[in-house]
Amino acid sequence: MTAIVRLRTAGRAGQGTGEPVGTDDAGLIAAVEATVDAGTAYFEMELVSEPPGFARFRSHGVCDFAHRRAASRTVTDLPADVPEIFQIADGGVVYSQEPGDGWHVLDMGGWGSASLLAVLGWLYGVVDARAGDGGEHHVTMSARRAVENCPEPLREELRTAFQQAGHLDAVATGRVRTDGANRVTECRLELPGGENGLFGTVDLRSRITLVLSDFGEPAHIRPPDAAGPAQPIGDLAEEVLRHAEDGEGDGPAREDGAAPGG
Repeated sequence: MTAIVRLRTAGRAGQGTGEPVGTDDAGLIAAVEATVDAGTAYFEMELVSEPPGFARFRSHGVCDFAHRRAASRTVTDLPADVPEIFQIADGGVVYSQEPGDGWHVLDMGGWGSASLLAVLGWLYGVVDARAGDGGEHHVTMSARRAVENCPEPLREELRTAFQQAGHLDAVATGRVRTDGANRVTECRLELPGGENGLFGTVDLRSRITLVLSDFGEPAHIRPPDAAGPAQPIGDLAEEVLRHAEDGEGDGPAREDGAAPGG
């Protein structure tokens, strides 16, 4: 799920041996598909920039994979003074609302960008997996491999999500756990900075922690009525970059007040 401008795996549970389980681990792909096939899931997600001090936010909500909808609330710790945001995703369109404000509507270009699949989708691209302690697996993932391996209906949407983040040529690492039904219950990803994404090149790395639970519970998510037309994410990116070029923004503020790179 995106905050606007603001995952034991299948087959073998880890025994702490560090034994490689393959460079194309079908079990991990099956775990993503079992998660999606559950229909719905409650989630908690945290994103922290690396180095820390630039960005940190926490989201919780429910994702309805079956109907391609989601609802969440996001609290931003950094940058400071950012209001809490309530969001509803309906396919690739995201409706965002701050307290006391109207709806802001953004077309993200697909469900792959607007949903948890922007995180879970990395697991389609596993190139190496090693069993760790307590049923955990340590994985290395390629974004291009994820696009190649994901279900065909998702392919272009996932490609778009990686392109927007500047991650299409990226390699990421992480740790994954699943439950007895082989559904992803926790995923921790270490992502590199983005190159040539929608918002240009971003040097900051990020760490994402996603926890999933309450699979298959009913979810009644409806997009708001009369929220107005959706703004394409590309148009928003152009506005943000134009303001930055005009000196109206110098990038994210750091917790200590220093400029990025300072």
